[in-house]
Amino acid sequence: MDDAITHLNDLVEARRHGTGRYVGLTPEGPRVLAFADLAELCGALAVRLARAAAPGREAEGRRNVLIALGDPLAFIQCFFAASLAGLVPVPGPTRSLRHPGHRRRLLAILAASQPCLVVVDDAIVPELRALLPDGRTPVTGLGEPVEPRGAGASAGAHPGDATDAGGGRRRADVCYEQYTSGSTAQPRPIAIRQRHVLAQLRQAAEAFGESRDSVSVNWTPLFHDMGLVTSVLRPLWSDCTSVLIEPRAFAMRPECWPAALSEWRATHTSAPDFGYALCAARTARPQAYDLRRLVVARSAGEPVRARTLAAFSAAFAPAGFDPAAFKPSYGLAEATLTVTSCPLDAPPQVVEFSRGALERGRAEPATDPRDARVLVSCGLPVPGTTVTVRRESGGGRLREGEVGEVWIAGPQVAVVAEGEGEGGRAGFGTGDLGFLWEGELFLLGRGRDRFQVRGQNFYSHEIEDVVVAADPRLRPGRAVVFPAEASGARGPALVVVAELRRDTALLTDGQERSVVAAIVTALSREFELSAAPVLVPAGTLPLTTSGKVRRGDCRRRYAAGEFTGGETVAAGAEDH
Repeated sequence: MDDAITHLNDLVEARRHGTGRYVGLTPEGPRVLAFADLAELCGALAVRLARAAAPGREAEGRRNVLIALGDPLAFIQCFFAASLAGLVPVPGPTRSLRHPGHRRRLLAILAASQPCLVVVDDAIVPELRALLPDGRTPVTGLGEPVEPRGAGASAGAHPGDATDAGGGRRRADVCYEQYTSGSTAQPRPIAIRQRHVLAQLRQAAEAFGESRDSVSVNWTPLFHDMGLVTSVLRPLWSDCTSVLIEPRAFAMRPECWPAALSEWRATHTSAPDFGYALCAARTARPQAYDLRRLVVARSAGEPVRARTLAAFSAAFAPAGFDPAAFKPSYGLAEATLTVTSCPLDAPPQVVEFSRGALERGRAEPATDPRDARVLVSCGLPVPGTTVTVRRESGGGRLREGEVGEVWIAGPQVAVVAEGEGEGGRAGFGTGDLGFLWEGELFLLGRGRDRFQVRGQNFYSHEIEDVVVAADPRLRPGRAVVFPAEASGARGPALVVVAELRRDTALLTDGQERSVVAAIVTALSREFELSAAPVLVPAGTLPLTTSGKVRRGDCRRRYAAGEFTGGETVAAGAEDH
């Protein structure tokens, strides 16, 4: 089959005889979209999309279709229909336009992608049209969900029937346009071509052992690369079952994820670190579930924390969860998704390295627990991929154990170094810092999120982890730190802005001071750093659509004096 598939449309057509399916979980019960029905359903919808997009396409040559649909099955149909119509799908955020952050992101993607058509949930069509008064870009909804007509029914259109004005078959070389999450910069578009997607699907099937017998259960949003590739494209390639939990359902009740893993006898799942941490903390009776069939629990999208792996493993041991199923991975939108992952037949490496040696640019095992930094391996490169570590200044390749910038090359990598063609030896510099150890990749953090105090290197996420663990009244994953001088402040070395949990918003002054003191003490003890903590209500920090704190925006808002409503105390170790 592989040789005959050179385009996503070929894969949709090949699944006319498939046995796989998408299952959307809703409060009313599961809804099923069989792979065998995709060509028919999406072929009919492709005709509708082509007609709606025609004015912008014919007048200005635009081909992008921005798709922002909350219903996962509707999103899937629209995504493949756009491809079948010779258009380029652009996944967009699906939250209400009344949420300022999501409205800004949607409008930013709309302005950058210049689509010839925008497809959104019916309820927000009028509101979005009002925000685009020039009428240059058509906005439409899908109406009622398109349901399978049954075996042998004709939709009146065949995927191969989508033709351009001259009668030629339309097969866009760009498979879709993916926007980065925007955690360290404004979201930017990555053109993922057909060859990148197909290469990644072949790699993932081998790296994660996916087959027709696999059952994948996930909740990550489909407009993110993790959700799109893991929940939509990879199951279609392997012809297996993909069960989709609505992200909002997971946010409201994290226990719905292990419940679905158990009910559907999942073999594969994927989520960021915070998802596993949330389930470990908020699942009341883990022994009620059965996770014995789970062979791949991929953790990616943010730093993988050893304590999260341990907490989830301990919590779900009564459910039969095997800790060896954890597969920490490294990936990014510029590489379609996955670059490295831990081997299928072994648990991930968790190693204590010397913090002092890492600051000097060298990885060495820790001999003193007080000097230890625990890191989790992100595994080996997936088939056909090369990972190297180079000097940040753009110099040559470093040896194993030396810290530098991670560079990647492979058939799934959509962005390459300036002046390099695809397959070029230099590949792509990711901006992530790390090192190779026994052939496996260990990450330290983003280069942009590293800063110096007293000549020592620190990484934002490492310090933020210590902050949120300092007191149970702080909200996990909702803190940001940066050097005080970055915002013009005087005194302590660090500024800390941390959110309180929603259920602890009404603290007394004395309680707030105790939380601040806990943060100051923890940072002094762990890093010998002084701090000026600011406590803010839940929901204050600006986030990406994947839930990551936007550190740059936080620094700007702090400098502008926008973070108020909590206790501010400057204390701790000697100021420097």
